[in-house]
Amino acid sequence: MNKLCHHFNALRSKFTSSWPRHHGLLWFSTATATAAAAKPPKPHSLVQYLIDSCGLSPESASKACVHLHKARSPSDPDSILRFLKQAGFGNAHVVKLVSKEPRFLYTNLDKTLKPKLLILQDLGLSEPDIADLVSESPCLLWSSDLRTRLQFWQSLLGTNENLLKACRRNSYLLRTSIAGRLMPNLSLLRERRVSDCQIANIVLRIPRLVTRTPEMFRALLVRAEELGFSSASSGGFLRALRCVACNTKEAFDAKCELLKSLGWSEADVVSVIKKHPMLFNLTEENIRQKMGFFAEEVGFEISYLLNNPVMFTLSLKRRLRPRHSVMRVLKGGEVPAVKASDFFMSNKSFLERYLVPNKEKVPGLYEAYVAACAEIMIRPIANMTLFRCFGFIGTTYLPEFQHTVI
Repeated sequence: MNKLCHHFNALRSKFTSSWPRHHGLLWFSTATATAAAAKPPKPHSLVQYLIDSCGLSPESASKACVHLHKARSPSDPDSILRFLKQAGFGNAHVVKLVSKEPRFLYTNLDKTLKPKLLILQDLGLSEPDIADLVSESPCLLWSSDLRTRLQFWQSLLGTNENLLKACRRNSYLLRTSIAGRLMPNLSLLRERRVSDCQIANIVLRIPRLVTRTPEMFRALLVRAEELGFSSASSGGFLRALRCVACNTKEAFDAKCELLKSLGWSEADVVSVIKKHPMLFNLTEENIRQKMGFFAEEVGFEISYLLNNPVMFTLSLKRRLRPRHSVMRVLKGGEVPAVKASDFFMSNKSFLERYLVPNKEKVPGLYEAYVAACAEIMIRPIANMTLFRCFGFIGTTYLPEFQHTVI
């Protein structure tokens, strides 16, 4: 019997190594070594296993198989899945984990998985936190310095909640070299008097920024300084850094030229860069549309826009245009004297100030405004002028209307 099993295992190894990559079949065995010796395992469809046992979609399972073909056959993937369930991993965690890193099914339960989860527990993470963190960053399971990495981030970010938030935005954080990238980049920030609290804020908002090579990171700092922000003591330095991180030099220059073509002077462009560099994170088309709205429909002068550049970051469809339409209706169709504060106030304040008092005076105004903010269509109202004022020019019907302003 032993000779027969030895012959079978050799045959199985030869068979699976020469199996076509596109076939999607691998050997799986969930039996014990004794049972396997008594009865050879049968081939199962790997794709179907990932769908049935791990909850992956057919498309995700097919993609995962590409990576699994390169790995050795697992001894007992079911034991891995059972352990995860016992450790607090839900179905969504398993799906995300296996989709991101299908080789996880081949992890050694006693030598790799259990010790790594024990380290996470020792560092104060709860079961839900561990499930979230591992499913977001499966690379943790193969990290030889897991404890050091997590202690580094816990110290910088302050809470496990912040750590999870940053990892959701960039799972590469926990794979980035601390000595080769993170420490040099943080040193460059500290040289410019950026506090650890501000650094934590940068990591939470744009975590991919600090994972760049020191050369690339230094180049971004130089670009921010060229805009007039020399250190953290300069107002807007962190916003400027975020701005240049989200724009190539060519894209940034193109947006400067666009503003000049729309009537802005060189001094105007420099002024808005210092006051609100985040304007340059908008697309050129977005900037062009909002300039047209402010200048042609509302009548704002460029000098007024320079004093209120944050207006550019407000949604044209869901805030700026609907509120301007309300003011026009209340003014009898005339161009109203709209102020920046009308756009900045909260939705609740705007409703209470302009819509609620005029519900009976202008029937349908409240509903049309809410629908416009939510970018949905409502039943055509009796006042077709009002209907067109909010951009509803068709006859689309909405069976149920939810009074919610976003």
